[in-house]
Amino acid sequence: MYVYRITNQKIFITANLKTIIMRNKTISLVMCILMLSTMFSGCIEQPAEEVEVEVPQEVVAGLGRDAGGVYGGAHHHPPLTRLFEMLVTTGFESEVVPQLATSWEVSDDGLTWTFYLRKGVYFHDGTPFNAEAAKFALEMHNIRRPGHLGPIASLTAIDGYTLQIIHTEPFAPLLHQLTWPLFSMASLAAFDEKGVIVNPIGTGPFKEEEWIPGERLVLVRNEDYWGGTPKLERITLMHIPDDITRAMSLEAGEIAMIIDVGGVPPEYVKVLENNPEIDVLTKPITTVRYLIFNNQRPPFDDVKVRQAVQWGIDQESIVKFGLEGIGVPLGSIVAPAVVEWNNPDIMVKYNVGMAKQLLNEAGWADTDGDGILDKNGEEFRVVLVISPCWPAPTLAEIIQGQLREIGIIVEIQVLEHGAWRDAIRAGEHDMTIHALSFIGPHNALYRSFHSEGDLNLGRGTFFNNSRVNELAELGKVTMNHDERRQIYLEVQEIIAEESPVVPIFGEVMINAVRDDIRGYKLHPWFVVNWEDIYVASEQ
Repeated sequence: MYVYRITNQKIFITANLKTIIMRNKTISLVMCILMLSTMFSGCIEQPAEEVEVEVPQEVVAGLGRDAGGVYGGAHHHPPLTRLFEMLVTTGFESEVVPQLATSWEVSDDGLTWTFYLRKGVYFHDGTPFNAEAAKFALEMHNIRRPGHLGPIASLTAIDGYTLQIIHTEPFAPLLHQLTWPLFSMASLAAFDEKGVIVNPIGTGPFKEEEWIPGERLVLVRNEDYWGGTPKLERITLMHIPDDITRAMSLEAGEIAMIIDVGGVPPEYVKVLENNPEIDVLTKPITTVRYLIFNNQRPPFDDVKVRQAVQWGIDQESIVKFGLEGIGVPLGSIVAPAVVEWNNPDIMVKYNVGMAKQLLNEAGWADTDGDGILDKNGEEFRVVLVISPCWPAPTLAEIIQGQLREIGIIVEIQVLEHGAWRDAIRAGEHDMTIHALSFIGPHNALYRSFHSEGDLNLGRGTFFNNSRVNELAELGKVTMNHDERRQIYLEVQEIIAEESPVVPIFGEVMINAVRDDIRGYKLHPWFVVNWEDIYVASEQ
């Protein structure tokens, strides 16, 4: 309360005066601070609140080939498109893993395989995947590619989700063969009467929206995918055959990813790595690039000549100078990435002195001192026939220079891809360059080196070795894993000794993505895990 005292006409405020003054000063100070705060608030930068902005879950990826129709008709390449799935597939460590079959067993005599199928799976047309559908798909594939699944006696749907395959003799490679995308599970409506997939109706996480051959394949997500709805809504796979254009498109943001084998050639890696908005991804894969001799005609019908060329090729230099160091020198024709089946005891060969000695033993000599070998008055000249596809031209030029050092003249002939395939099938070549992707030891070694193997004939090797034939046949029927492994290790030793081909390097896949792409993991068989990939939200 206020207390007043009047003295000589002066009024004094007593008792609570100090308190009142202090309170008034405090109130005044607070008011001043508030006023100043209001006056200068516009001059102070306030921290922006982070707001997450949703981005469209759509991706455009570039690759050097058309992902559509790779296996004919509308059988779009399953590893790249994920439209189709198989009973079993290849895992990230090159192992066989379940896909539409959750488990399997084989009888003691090796004749009967029983597959237990995944339930709750539907094709893109809404029809159920079950044992009858799997049986029908394998029957169609067997019409088109007889023998690749072994000597089938019967295919039976035991019940709704149990499939049985019985062979007339054991067929040990079956699981690896079933991982091959050729044997995709497709709807009854997908096939024509010849076993060709003409309608792209699979069970995968994505389905076809549009395909313009040679230009693009557009995929949309399968909302009913058994493995869960993918994050991406739409994928456009652009066919961009030119390497420079593909890399520039990624840098410009016109595409978000470069995928597939050969997607990013080694010479572009440093350029892309210097871009802070791009991530470059690498992984050793199961593919081997190799030099093939025409073993049925001179001069490469002589084993010493083949061996000499193998000793004369410097893989280390090829990888260092031709591939920017991104490749794996190798001794065996089976890639080191396939740890289970690769023979690690086969060493890389390179010795110019040994190469020249073997050529001399084969009757080749430089009789006129011009640096070129000759025999019976003929110079040592051979034709290396290649396709224009990476990395054949680069490899051919380096090999040409290396063989010149041991006295061999190599003429390089570049043919359009179709003409090249026809030429080597017809044996119109001395040498060629090809790729071998590992889908199990039978698929790689029997097909490529048995005298009746389709790749041995179709790729112009024309190799015939009785021991390799014997072992390749034995490998088909040997069910014991360890015994079978020893068989294929011996096959690799014979190939290294007889030199029907020369391994050049084990391939390292190089892909690249914009920095807002998440979840992409490289696979040894270039499978794209689209169901895990998404576009990161903007901040």
